[in-house]
Amino acid sequence: MDGSGGRAVVGSGRGRGGGGAWAWLSALLRRRLVKALLVANLVALALVPAREAGWLQGLELSAYDTLLTWQEGSGQSDRVVLVTTTEADINRFGYPIKDQDLAAVLARVFSGGPKAVGVDLYRDLPMPPGNDALEAVQRAHDNLYWVFKLPDAGNIGVPPPPALRETGREVLADNVTDAGGVVRRALLLAADEQTGRNWRTMGVTLAERYTGQRLRPEGDDLAMGAGRIPLIDQPYGPYARVDAAGYQMLFDYRGGHRRFREISFAEILDNPALAEGLRDRVVLVGTAALSIKDHFPTPFSTGWGGEGPLIGIALHAHVADQLARLANGESRNPVPLPRWMDHAAIWVGAMAGAVLAFLVARVMLVLAGLVLGLGVVGGATLLGFSAGAMLLPGLPVALAWVLSAAGCNFVMNAAGAKERTQLRRSFESYLDPRIISQMMQGDTLPSFGGEHREITAIFTDIAGFTTTAETMDAATVAGLLGEYFGVLTDAVVAHGGLVNDFIGDGLLVLFGAPMHQPDHADRAVAAALAMDDAAQAFNAELALRGIKWGHTRIGVHTGMALVGNIGTRGKLKYGALGDTLNTSSRVEGLNKYLGTRVAVTGETAAQCRRQAFRPVGDIVVKGRKNAMPILAPVAASDPPGLIQGYAAAYAALAEDKPGVADMFAALQRDFHGDPLVAFHVARLAAGESGTLVVMQEK
Repeated sequence: MDGSGGRAVVGSGRGRGGGGAWAWLSALLRRRLVKALLVANLVALALVPAREAGWLQGLELSAYDTLLTWQEGSGQSDRVVLVTTTEADINRFGYPIKDQDLAAVLARVFSGGPKAVGVDLYRDLPMPPGNDALEAVQRAHDNLYWVFKLPDAGNIGVPPPPALRETGREVLADNVTDAGGVVRRALLLAADEQTGRNWRTMGVTLAERYTGQRLRPEGDDLAMGAGRIPLIDQPYGPYARVDAAGYQMLFDYRGGHRRFREISFAEILDNPALAEGLRDRVVLVGTAALSIKDHFPTPFSTGWGGEGPLIGIALHAHVADQLARLANGESRNPVPLPRWMDHAAIWVGAMAGAVLAFLVARVMLVLAGLVLGLGVVGGATLLGFSAGAMLLPGLPVALAWVLSAAGCNFVMNAAGAKERTQLRRSFESYLDPRIISQMMQGDTLPSFGGEHREITAIFTDIAGFTTTAETMDAATVAGLLGEYFGVLTDAVVAHGGLVNDFIGDGLLVLFGAPMHQPDHADRAVAAALAMDDAAQAFNAELALRGIKWGHTRIGVHTGMALVGNIGTRGKLKYGALGDTLNTSSRVEGLNKYLGTRVAVTGETAAQCRRQAFRPVGDIVVKGRKNAMPILAPVAASDPPGLIQGYAAAYAALAEDKPGVADMFAALQRDFHGDPLVAFHVARLAAGESGTLVVMQEK
């Protein structure tokens, strides 16, 4: 193609499916957020039914145990004291303990003036000797409470001592357990299946006697004094499936495994002064001997707790202590959110995980974000629990957060892998493999859709190509063009440029797109010189084969352009739009006027740090009003004398000094054939002066 410059150029993607690839990638990018949100919703929709089916209950109860262990504290109760039989006591008194010995222990306890005494020993039958003495103690103290067991299926029950029957001082000692026998729930009231009467448990009765407050209904829950007691229902917090028969509350186990002071039977009998420490307190009498199987696993026995099982009277003591604190307004029982709010929190956690994976590409950053998010969820759950306010669904929300982020990250990586594969296929034929690798490793791929960016564009043309093509058949022309494009493309790729399009016999090359290149101007000029050398070598090879091939003219310009996907939704191609491309085409055409092969604008030269130039002049291109500084890059083969002499002559030309024509004439004699020297010699001979050149038709 042979022209004087002035044609408009629009860059578009090369063939071989490149446009379809970019269109596919663009559509995939637009679908990424939809995919992420879809994954998040699937995670939430899976977790909520799984939780309600009870599949997460074991994990949630373990998390609840951990919360209890972390916030239990270690303060000893000043309300409740345990008087227990130890293994040494059994060796001394025998077991079951005789009525006279038990009466002696109780008498010593009451001598200290306790507010309430509860005995967690079944005594429906006498254990002589001393039955009369024990009955006398039982009748003498209206603040003495004794356990019995209601009959139920397969169990005839254990009645209270005869002296306490129908006195209102007989209480239940039942405990409710979860899987593994772990006690997390306290039974407050239970109904006699035969009479329908509700019986209080030991802890409730002792708390009522201690506080002077009665357990009363309040809405769907119970209350005592100033405290509300949320009752367990199904579902409830970590419980999706639970036997909520009777009236139950969650233990808070304040003070931990060793909350209550213990005094053995032998100690209380042998040291009467110990009874003074029982004044105005609740005293529970029972067994602590390991040989008597009255021990229960608690949250302290699982996971992080590491403690052994808790004795039965300690469970009653925890109930009494917890209810007394609630009644006095010293603490609160944490309550779960309404179930729909739990579900909403799970959904929010899943959405947050999806957003994290969508916004963050690096796996390590996603992992760091996951850890941070887990810390936030765990901290909020612990804070709400410690304040006695809320029982938040921390574990299912954490699962939603992790599973959603992991699933979305997998989807994002899978989509990214497809993008990168398609990107490599789209560019591998005309982009430096090192640049492709850089794109593969980058945090983001080239922009899909347009973005304004400074680039350097190169436009090439073959002088007299139309005439040359007319002398050959089409197949030969196509074959030679393929060879020609190959050698020029190699030069471009070696310098990190993108061969963006083939326009007839010309190339459109971009530097600074699709990847940002701070040195795009330097790269472009170096590539232009390499293309010039490659084209000359190609011409020389064809000449040896007897084929005449025109020289290559190259124009280089730097400026802003819109780069990215250009076209319609159905047919998008990567390319560039803007006057920068038109200008590079015009500069290429100036070579015909100047006699040069490579011409560069002042905008490009101003940004180069590794290239040297010879100024040509401020040229007014046909069809434009403003002058455009044009320069020719210095090639490695240019003689130093020429470069120095031309610089001096051009400086004289710019200042319109006398004798400038002689300076250029001398340069022409010494360096015959230099196109720039010849150009200015001709101008000066025609009567022109200065460096302003108004391009005329040739």
